[in-house]
Amino acid sequence: MSVFCFATKTIAQVGIGTTTPTEKLEVVGAAAIGTSVTIDPIDYVNNPSGFTIMGTDPQSATVNGKIVAVETLYTPLTIQPYTINNVYRDDINDLNLNIPTDKYFITIANFEAIPSAGNNGIYTSNSNKGHFVFNAFQSGTTWHVKIGYPTLDTQNTTDRYTYKFDVILYSKRFFKNLGEITYDLNGSNSGTAPSAPTGI
Repeated sequence: MSVFCFATKTIAQVGIGTTTPTEKLEVVGAAAIGTSVTIDPIDYVNNPSGFTIMGTDPQSATVNGKIVAVETLYTPLTIQPYTINNVYRDDINDLNLNIPTDKYFITIANFEAIPSAGNNGIYTSNSNKGHFVFNAFQSGTTWHVKIGYPTLDTQNTTDRYTYKFDVILYSKRFFKNLGEITYDLNGSNSGTAPSAPTGI
């Protein structure tokens, strides 16, 4: 392997495998690094933003093979808070979040149901109670949410609810989808998986 150097008074560029480097160091071909590479070192202890994930993404035209800070493009875990006001009685039958299903898998956390002013909320008695149920599901190419109290309703049709919840988005670029595991409990209430999932 030959090393070709080009220098002027204002700039110095080194090319390995090329006579026309366009960067301060350009390698044409494979490179083996014995110990480590440091890129813009940061004081991680005193940095409230944490660390930077570096990598390449061959599926992305934006990255295009370059080493970049990938969390600015595809964060492994993202939390998006939602507040949905003026829900009729207590039912959201279909709320399209417009989150693409081909890029993300989602779950819902920190759910809170707040009755509107003057609303007694779900009309219950000591002998008739239930619970809120929420469901995240795929429809078409986006994620949707369904929330409601299936066994009871609000006392008045004019009553409204505000729903607060967090949607946790998992990027599918950092996601491994394993095959389904099925086993029979033979009528029991407890059991043990026959083995750990293959592929973890």
